[in-house]
Amino acid sequence: MQPSLPVLVSLTGFGVSGIGLLGLLAPAVLTRLLARFRVVIGLPVTLLLRIVFGSLFLLAAADCRLPALVRLVGFLELAGAAGLLVVGAGRLERFGAWWLARPHDFHRKWCLAAFGVGAVIAYAGA
Repeated sequence: MQPSLPVLVSLTGFGVSGIGLLGLLAPAVLTRLLARFRVVIGLPVTLLLRIVFGSLFLLAAADCRLPALVRLVGFLELAGAAGLLVVGAGRLERFGAWWLARPHDFHRKWCLAAFGVGAVIAYAGA
């Protein structure tokens, strides 16, 4: 059985909320995980993820609860992928290092935003 695209959008939202919740409750754990995997992830994987999720959101938008929002997120993901090509791998790596060096209160604020955005995307999907 193949899940519908809106369900995949909702699952993506739950994933984003889960990462946000982890960062809210245990920012040190999240930063350790990100520090460990940022070398593996890098620019190619980040680009691929943005293109895949942007495309998913655009394809699923018409069947979602909040199609305009899902479509907007899809466009933003694809624009982010284009922006990453301009920024390049070196700047992306420096930004990652800068972000990880911020205090835990900084991480908690961003993770609160991620939790909220993820919850809205989860609702918007299916």
